[in-house]
Amino acid sequence: MELKFYIESGIIESFVLGLATDAEVEELQHMRRLYPELDTEVEYVERRLERAAFDEPAMPPKEIRDRILQKVTWEQNGGGYADPASNYTFINIQSKDGNHITVHRWWKIFFIIFFIMSKVFLFLAIYYYLKYQQTKEQHGSYLPHQYHQEQRHPNLG
Repeated sequence: MELKFYIESGIIESFVLGLATDAEVEELQHMRRLYPELDTEVEYVERRLERAAFDEPAMPPKEIRDRILQKVTWEQNGGGYADPASNYTFINIQSKDGNHITVHRWWKIFFIIFFIMSKVFLFLAIYYYLKYQQTKEQHGSYLPHQYHQEQRHPNLG
């Protein structure tokens, strides 16, 4: 009577589907050693689930088939899509959700540092340009005056 209750509890179906916990798996293995007829029951449940899967298949969406074929093609070409007519290899950069492209973490850090350094160099370029203009104005006002003095007194120079 205990064996019949155990079979009807659904633990065998959970085990076959991979949904059983570790404790349930251990318990089933122990019961299979005690009752060899459980082995035939496990095989029966496996065949029944397999038959149900093949008799009443649910067709997956077309997008899943395309994604699987794309991945197989990707792996066969060594990580790139190869066009037989050319020597070019194209790398797939489509993201999972279609809205963002993901890059490696180090590239993100590199671009952040590049952005900050470009702003620093821009600031320095503007600063030194203004300093140059200021110096040019200061020395520009003295140069004509010194130039005129040197022309009047050529021996003072």
